[in-house]
Amino acid sequence: LPAPILGDSDAPIVVESFEDFTCKYCALFSRTILPEIVSAYVDPGTVRVVRHDYPFLDPEWSFKAANAARAVQDAQGDEVFFAFAERLYEHYDSYSLDLFERLAETVNVDPEFVTSAASDGTYQETLEGDIQLGDEMGVEGTPTVFVNGEQPESPRYRHVAAAIESEL
Repeated sequence: LPAPILGDSDAPIVVESFEDFTCKYCALFSRTILPEIVSAYVDPGTVRVVRHDYPFLDPEWSFKAANAARAVQDAQGDEVFFAFAERLYEHYDSYSLDLFERLAETVNVDPEFVTSAASDGTYQETLEGDIQLGDEMGVEGTPTVFVNGEQPESPRYRHVAAAIESEL
């Protein structure tokens, strides 16, 4: 699967994030900073956001959650992936297959498809590709953000926005 994208695929500025679904700072980024980026830059068509998985914090649930989210993407596309990811982040520290099942139902994706992907590691190759890309780009933790390939001072909104503004 390709990395999920928010926004116009032809937008001139690319914001890439590397995230782990068990990371509380990724949850903060996704639930508070990303909506600001979307409102200010993605909705007007200036930026596209590309989200990569970088599961490493929890050897079990980082991968299971990422596999569940990629199953949602595979079934319903990028927009639904981001809706599911937001719901996942509400529970970043308390995952279970039952939770994945309940959350899949909220986005109208077959719960069995999602839990099976989580259990079986269906998208492991995709996740390993994201990890390899992150390693090549110098990711050392999550969330890590890049604006047109350059890493801002931090993933805080003011730093990401400043990096975007400097590209305009």
